[in-house]
Amino acid sequence: MKKFKFAIDNNPFEVSVTELENGQIDVEVNGSHYAVTIDREGTKAANQTVSAPVKPVASKAPGKVAPIQQSTTPAAASAEVKTVKSQLPGSIIKVVAEVGQVVKRGETVMTIESMKMENSIAAECDGTISKIYVEAGKSVLQDDKLFDITLSAEAPKAEAPKAAPVAVPAPTPAPAPVAKPAAGSGSPMKSPLPGSIIKVLVTEGQAVKRGETLLTMESMKMENEIKAEKDGVIVSIAVAPGQNVMQDDTLLMMA
Repeated sequence: MKKFKFAIDNNPFEVSVTELENGQIDVEVNGSHYAVTIDREGTKAANQTVSAPVKPVASKAPGKVAPIQQSTTPAAASAEVKTVKSQLPGSIIKVVAEVGQVVKRGETVMTIESMKMENSIAAECDGTISKIYVEAGKSVLQDDKLFDITLSAEAPKAEAPKAAPVAVPAPTPAPAPVAKPAAGSGSPMKSPLPGSIIKVLVTEGQAVKRGETLLTMESMKMENEIKAEKDGVIVSIAVAPGQNVMQDDTLLMMA
């Protein structure tokens, strides 16, 4: 078992990672458990690919994962390389950039799903992507390496990680009037992590579909979308933009 302790806005968090059988691990955050699956074969294959330079693949067949890309041009000896690591365990959804691509600070390089939230991993400084350690579908743990950036000669060093802006979908047009559930009915949707509410995208009495974005919140310097876990109707909304919430605080009620 691995244990981590850290504080966010003076709020303490204790994280325990326990390896189970068949590639399963148990992640406990302040008493809440999350099941995470690790693809051992995918991890091994990735390590073997990184051991030797591989030319970028121009196209890939459906259903196959392209090999990990590695820069074929060695960086200048004086160039500084910054390694970006994962802040929490999760699964890589998409790798947007590629080796050799020039990026600006704050530009999205990849997206990762962690604790049912989609997060954008951004470049922490101006530079060139010199190495990518992961591919879409791979599971990562806290502090696993994600990618390297070779800093531009004129680029200032980044003071702290900064999440790239996440495109927030426009509110869905209001459907036909739906009968509003009785007060006090419905089940609560709670916050998976502490953070600050950025925007509420639904209204009381609105019918929503499973997977539809209900609100956005900032947590650990990353912008996250909170989505509906089922089809239903918004009974009440317990938060407003700018409000700070703690883990397990009620965000809204759904019926």
